[in-house]
Order: sequence, then structure tokens, then C-alpha cells
Amino acid sequence: MTSRVCASLVILFSLHIGTIPSALCEELKTRYATVRYDDIALLQKFNDELYLGRQLSLQVRQQKAFTIQDELQNKLNIIVEKVETVLDMFPAKLYVTMVLLPSSKEVQEVYLQKYGNRVNHVAYYSLSEKTIYLSVNDVNLNVLAHEVGHIVVDHYFPVRPPYKIHELLAQFAEAHVND
Repeated sequence: MTSRVCASLVILFSLHIGTIPSALCEELKTRYATVRYDDIALLQKFNDELYLGRQLSLQVRQQKAFTIQDELQNKLNIIVEKVETVLDMFPAKLYVTMVLLPSSKEVQEVYLQKYGNRVNHVAYYSLSEKTIYLSVNDVNLNVLAHEVGHIVVDHYFPVRPPYKIHELLAQFAEAHVND
């Protein structure tokens, strides 16, 4: 891959972690995102860990899914659409990148590399890159709904709202994704 995100991850992994994952930057495309990951095992774990609850899981089961990729595409599309409904915001051109990382340590390393700050995040949305960085070990519906809330808000308003409003709306999405 020649994308800046993959190149940044290769540099990050080689400089800070010491090794470059063998197949960095496999991709899965959904209606709303390009999901980048280093191997199918990580994607499988992400899919396994991402339990949607009874109502949303029923919606996933009603759609065709022959592979892990199909099931995950369905899950991610349903989560985005549910968050849009919760926030009553339906941006016209919502599309982002999602980078799956094995653990919060890697998420925190990426954040430190990009922003120079140490944080304890398990996921974060980079407004400037339109990218979610997400720890597969720590993923759950609420964490992902929160980050998707940032995406929806970011794509909905022509002028970005203040950070506290952004965060408040993301928290609302997180709290009400199962309603």
C-alpha cells in the first residue's frame, strides 16, 4: 500500500516497537470506512470482540454474510447508521479510515508519535486525518459508537463545533447506541 497511514504505521512500528508487521495494511472496505489491519487474525478478533447487543445483532443476522469480512462490513455499517439515527445527523459524504491495532499500547504509541502527548486511550479519532485508531483488545460497542459519534459530528457540520460539543455528542452516541 502507498497510503500515508500505512507508511506512518510502518515507520511507527519500525522506530518505536522495533518490528514491522509482516502484512501491514490489509484492507476491508465498508459503505462508510476503509478498515486497515495487519492480518486476518486481528480482523477475526475484532469481529469476535464487537458484540452489538440483541437488537443490533438481529439486524446483522438479517443481512447476507458468508465471510468474516461480510459480517464485519454489516456490523460497521449498522453501527454508523445507528449513531447517525441517535444523533439525528445524516452527513452526505461520510467516509473515514479505521486502523485496527492489537492493543491500547499501540494506540497510545501512535498518539504519542502524532501529537507528542502520552494518553491512556483505547481508541481515538484524528480529526485532521479522518481516521479512527482502535485497540482490538479493548473494543466494544460503546467505544466504537463514541468514535463513530466523532465521525458523524465531524462530517455533519460545515464548520467544526468546539471540542466540548464534539465530545458531548460523541458521549451521547455512546450512551444511546443500544436504545
